[in-house]
Amino acid sequence: MATVSGRGEVQPLIDAMGARGMNVSWSFQPADWLALRDAVRRVGVPALVDHAARAWSAAKNTPYSARYFLAGWTGLQTAPQYTGPRSLTAGPPSKTTEYLEDMAAIADELRQMRTGGA
Repeated sequence: MATVSGRGEVQPLIDAMGARGMNVSWSFQPADWLALRDAVRRVGVPALVDHAARAWSAAKNTPYSARYFLAGWTGLQTAPQYTGPRSLTAGPPSKTTEYLEDMAAIADELRQMRTGGA
């Protein structure tokens, strides 16, 4: 029975890193390939490459191995999913909301007084 490495799903990351000029060695143990594969699935290749580019720029010496990025990659969390605008009526109105509504009503009354109610 062959050991599953997870490298196949990581190939797009390897290619993207090379395309950005970050050519490094990709020597990992099978467990590390699986952790990296999980990071690719969780956050996607673009986020991993961006993280690597920032780490690459901050490095004192040019990284020579992808292991340099592994801890950061596996620690990245997925970005929160956008669920649309929050409803302003989701709960009881806040004091600020009440104040703004009162001010809007006063502004409407003043406009009507100025224009003669039209």
